[in-house]
This record gives sequence, structure tokens and C-alpha cells, in this order.
Amino acid sequence: MRDHVTALILAGGKATRLGGVAKHELVVDGRTIFERQVSVLAPRVQEILVATPSEIAGYRCVRDVLPDVGPLAGIAAGLRAMTTPWLLVVAGDMPHLSGAVLDLALDAASELDQAVAFRLHGLPEPLVCMLSRRAAPAVERRLQVRRNKVAGLLTEERLHVRWIEESAVRAVDPELGSFCNVNEPEDLRGITGSKPA
Repeated sequence: MRDHVTALILAGGKATRLGGVAKHELVVDGRTIFERQVSVLAPRVQEILVATPSEIAGYRCVRDVLPDVGPLAGIAAGLRAMTTPWLLVVAGDMPHLSGAVLDLALDAASELDQAVAFRLHGLPEPLVCMLSRRAAPAVERRLQVRRNKVAGLLTEERLHVRWIEESAVRAVDPELGSFCNVNEPEDLRGITGSKPA
């Protein structure tokens, strides 16, 4: 499967609640969130793309296709840039991303699907998912009409989505730590050994 998947780290957020710091550069237990994510993603994908307004040495970086839209514009850029059938999307502020959780998605993908997504607490988790190249038209459609929520892409566009339910996730990640993200200073204080880079 590795040769069929490109990863996209969404690292372009403004982080206004954290004073504008680049969240992927925050250090958790001695490594930046970006380094932690790369260590989990690299063995599982052909290439890692980064959706970011700046350059990151050693990585192909893509720019949001529209400004001030949010993650969907970064996802559209990743879908345009990838050279594989699948795009594995992860938010760039999740320091405890688990390889076992990602493997659930990678193992679930089939040629019949346009997306593979997690459903936690009965709701879609939009910023850890896999999108087939065949989902690109739906992404572009949503951008054109300014329907920018990624969760809506998974639930409103009649995509063929293979859902991974919470019980399956908890079997490999009991506390759902993979999906914890850093949005506010309180989130950062709750992560052991974390500090700005």
C-alpha cells in the first residue's frame, strides 16, 4: 500500500489562539510535532507533502489553492500535487499520531472507496482521513461554492466512504490520543514536556 499513498500534513493554520506560533514546530518530549509525525508517516507512504505558506527543507510544500479558506484549500492543493492514488491527510497539530491508527485506515482502503475516515463519538473526524484521487472533484466543488468544512466533504458529497468506528480505534488507541490536537495554550500545557521551539 505504501507506494499508493502520499501523506499531507496540514501545517498552514494561523494558530491565533496560540499567538500565531507555527504549531508543527512546537516541541513535545524533545521533538517537534512535525518530526514526530514524520517518523510515523515516512515508513507508510511514498512521499510526505506539507501544506504550508513557508518552505520546509527536504519536503515538497504546497500552498492552499484559495486564501483564508482553511484545511479544505490545503487538501485541494495536496490532491493536485500527489502522484499516488491516495492522499493520507493529517492535521499538523496532533503530536501523538499513532502508526497503529493510521494502519487501520491504510488497511481499510479499497478501490471501491473514495475516502476512508474515522467516526468518533458518532461524528466524523475530518482531519485524519484518506482521500482517493476520485474525491478531488467533490473537494473542488465545495471550494467553488464556499462550503469549506472538511467534515461536510465526508458526509454531504455522496462519496463512497469506508468508516472506521470508534470501537476499532480504541482497540489500538484506548484514549484516542492520536486525535488530540493543540489549539490553545491549555492544550499545550496538558502535553508532557511540550514547549515552543
